[in-house]
Amino acid sequence: MTQKTNYFKLGLFVILAFALTAAMLIAFGAGQFFKAETLAETYFNESVQGLNVGSEVKYKGVKIGAVKSITTPTKVYDIASNYVLVTFSLSEDCYVGQTGKIPKDRMKKAVDDGLSVFLSFNGLTGSAYLETDYKDNGPDDLEISWTPENLYVPSRSSNIKQVSDAITRAMETLGSMDFKEMKKDFSALLKSLNITKVSDQAESLIKELRQTNKGLAKIVTSGQVKQMVADAGSSMADLKQIIHTAKKPIEQTLADINTASASFKRMATGLENGYDGKLTEMSNKMDTVLTSLEKTSRLMENMIWTNADVIEKAISNLENTTENLNQFTRELREFPGSILMDAPPKSSTPGKEN
Repeated sequence: MTQKTNYFKLGLFVILAFALTAAMLIAFGAGQFFKAETLAETYFNESVQGLNVGSEVKYKGVKIGAVKSITTPTKVYDIASNYVLVTFSLSEDCYVGQTGKIPKDRMKKAVDDGLSVFLSFNGLTGSAYLETDYKDNGPDDLEISWTPENLYVPSRSSNIKQVSDAITRAMETLGSMDFKEMKKDFSALLKSLNITKVSDQAESLIKELRQTNKGLAKIVTSGQVKQMVADAGSSMADLKQIIHTAKKPIEQTLADINTASASFKRMATGLENGYDGKLTEMSNKMDTVLTSLEKTSRLMENMIWTNADVIEKAISNLENTTENLNQFTRELREFPGSILMDAPPKSSTPGKEN
């Protein structure tokens, strides 16, 4: 009886432990099991060695998701392709420099703004992960003839792939070079150069340089050069003395100019303040005088046009009178006695008496 009771208690304990474990798993993992995943996919035209399912997906070092599967488009879409298809999930707190309510919207905006994904490696361990970032060189132009099932994020070559491509191009360039022909050309160049002649010319040039150097040394150490240097030093001292002597008069002159300028400014300000009103008054009076002169001119013009006939007759009479006076004056000069006589005297003939 006691043995049966112990089996019952042991079984009850196992059942309760299993139930508690299941409850804890449901409590802590239900959110993960029932949470909807946001999937995205990309394609690589290179080896993804080191990348595994569960590898992290990062944005500038911040984790935003994980790799879900690594396969080929041929297997998924039944189409001929040599690309590698990588599908990854995005976490709810996936922010890649964009705003939006759900990760898919934020990632789509980022892709439109130039976000791309590429392979990156963790130091020397060789393990790889996916890195996303906005890059100037942009994604690779991979030709995709099918419609991706998930959100498509374009990829670009990893740094290792770029270095490998550069090395390959360099090796191809080196392989295409004809070293034998270059060796022949170099040998022909060495033969064409006359080393002995070049050496003689170099030695001659060195001798000429030495002679020139000796000549310059003689000129520099000559008495004339020393005298020129002494004269230049003396001239500089005299110039310095002149500048020092003229410094005070120049400063005094500048001070006088400043004083005169201030006085002139005050005088101009006084004239402006004192005569501003008078000048305005004179200007107003001058306008009045000019207006009166204009009116008088108009009246004179009207009078002249109105009495034009009378003025013309008066001028004609004045001309006649002037002509008569001229005639009278001429007669008076020739015959002064005509004022007392009625007629001028008759001329007498020589030899006859009256």
